[in-house]
Amino acid sequence: MEKNTIEIPLITIDDLLHNEMVNYVLHIATETLQEEKEKAKGKYEIRVYLILSKILSCFERINQAYNFINKRPTIKELDKNEEMTVIDYYNYHYDVVIHKLSTIRDLSFKLINVVFNLNLKDRDCDWKHIKKDKRITVPGVLSIQELYYYLILDIESNRNESTHNGSFKIKIFEHIDGVVKLSQYKRLEIVPKDIIDFDPMAKGTYNELLLKMKKKELLDLINKEKSISLFCIHVLTCSMSNIFKSNLSEEYKEKHSNTILLANQRINAYERKNNKIELLIPYLAKVEDWTTSLKEYYEGKNKRVNKEQQ
Repeated sequence: MEKNTIEIPLITIDDLLHNEMVNYVLHIATETLQEEKEKAKGKYEIRVYLILSKILSCFERINQAYNFINKRPTIKELDKNEEMTVIDYYNYHYDVVIHKLSTIRDLSFKLINVVFNLNLKDRDCDWKHIKKDKRITVPGVLSIQELYYYLILDIESNRNESTHNGSFKIKIFEHIDGVVKLSQYKRLEIVPKDIIDFDPMAKGTYNELLLKMKKKELLDLINKEKSISLFCIHVLTCSMSNIFKSNLSEEYKEKHSNTILLANQRINAYERKNNKIELLIPYLAKVEDWTTSLKEYYEGKNKRVNKEQQ
């Protein structure tokens, strides 16, 4: 099976915010912080909240990068910096996207650590240690994390290339990058007019249309990559919801019963309005098959690469 044949269900940020665990955490933590302020920082629900809020913040940064790309500066504004083309601008903001997507997965391990009270050190909150921990017995937690690993393997590779080698560029633009640079040289008169006597990116040209198409392709890619992380975090938090609730004391549940009731009402109202049902069970049955398919895909890809290098 090819990688692209796996169709991950579309999960929105609203779906994530209205699943049981996330909704509980946001409601309960907000009330606890308002009541206890500084004393609340060490409490179980606040520790969960702090990790979850960082994950949500990463999604917000991805949305910001998407908007920056979608509403890029004018050519005139970009030309004020002779070293930056529109593709450099796209590369810069997409670099933010891949780093934040990678960070979300790192934070998912910290979320598991806190929810299950594993007490792992930060440096040990990774797939290597999490997958071996026998205290994680809830179906779905480890299986979704394994699928998550394969789903963002290419993103991790790009992030590593950017972080460690500083040479990452979006492949979508590789065939038009030089033309865009040439167009900038023409406008800024960096090279003599007799060498470049026309603008290859002039309005109405094929190259201008191609750049617009490639920009849309990049925006679609960002939405797809973000949706993958939203899906994995959604299934992960759904899987851990009962653990989170069971780790709240009965005294605490009684004290915050009105808040919990309000959270339930919001979840039910959202599901009725959007015709949503619990998204965990139907997908868990597919997670293992998807993981197997992706594992086979990457193993086959690595074999082909190794064969070519021999």
